[in-house]
Amino acid sequence: MPDTTPTDTGNDAKAVQALKKACDDAYAKHNNSCSHAVWYIITQVAEPAFQWNDANGLIDYWIASSGWKEVSLDDGWQLAQKGIVVCGGLKKTGGHGHVIAIYPGEKKASGGYLYTYTDKKTGKLLTDTMRSHGNYPRALSTSIGTWPGAKSMGDKTVWDPWASDDVFADVDFWTKVTG
Repeated sequence: MPDTTPTDTGNDAKAVQALKKACDDAYAKHNNSCSHAVWYIITQVAEPAFQWNDANGLIDYWIASSGWKEVSLDDGWQLAQKGIVVCGGLKKTGGHGHVIAIYPGEKKASGGYLYTYTDKKTGKLLTDTMRSHGNYPRALSTSIGTWPGAKSMGDKTVWDPWASDDVFADVDFWTKVTG
C-alpha cells in the first residue's frame, strides 16, 4: 500500500496558495453547483484528468476508489493547511447529495449568518442568526439551493452547509492517495 502521509516538501506555502486560488476560482465559476466546484478544485490541484460527476456520484467514487481515502475531519483540516485537496460530502439517496472542499485557513466558529424559518406556532416567516455549534475548518461550498450556510468561499465552515449536528455527523471526508 502506498504511503499516504503528507511530507513537508518546503513548498507548502505555494501549495496552500494554489489550493486557495482553485477554491476561489471554483466559487466564482461554479457558484450554483457543488459538484462542479469540487470537480474544478480537484482538476486544478490534485488530478487534472479527474472526471466530473454529480455529488452522489463523487461520493460513491471516493468510497470505492483505491486512489482516494477517507480521513477524519481534523486530519483533513491539517492536510488542507499543506495545500492538499480534501473533499467532504453527504450522499442523499433519492435526491441530490452535497459536496464541499476544506478551504485552507484557521478554524472558525460556525454560524453567524442570517437564515429564515417558519414559526411552527404562528406560521410566520421569521429571520434569525445561526448560532455557533463550535469551531470547524473553513469550507468552499456552492449550491443551487437557498440555504445561506451552503455558500462559502472560506467565510463559513464545513458544518454550515448542513446546519445540524445530527446531519453533520454523517458527513465524511476524503483525500487523494499520494506516494
